[in-house]
Amino acid sequence: MNKIFVFLCIFWLAGCASLNLVKDRLPPPSPVAGSGEILFQYDFPSARTVSVAGEFNGWEWQSSQPRAIFLKKNEKGIWQAKVKIAPGRYQYKIVLDYQTWILDPYNPYTIDDGRGNINSLLVVK
Repeated sequence: MNKIFVFLCIFWLAGCASLNLVKDRLPPPSPVAGSGEILFQYDFPSARTVSVAGEFNGWEWQSSQPRAIFLKKNEKGIWQAKVKIAPGRYQYKIVLDYQTWILDPYNPYTIDDGRGNINSLLVVK
């Protein structure tokens, strides 16, 4: 019975992968070689807007704010932005549709801001 179950699970996963039901995990924000920029990218298919707010841009997240970082959706439906950020340690969050603040789902590193809020942590070297 266990062998049949394992076979069915493998068969199901292979089928999902061939139908593009299983997506590759995106990497956390990372440096773009030779550019001095950090690449942020996210897979939020139902989002209308995606922005990044953090210590590196004064936590600005609205379109009327000059330092706000808005991502653009590419041809594969992935939201992306390349941003110059000075070396340092920064707290940040992702803002969906101007209202929902979330931790970066692709970045495993978090930090408590000292007031009980947990933020994603970005280290730029």
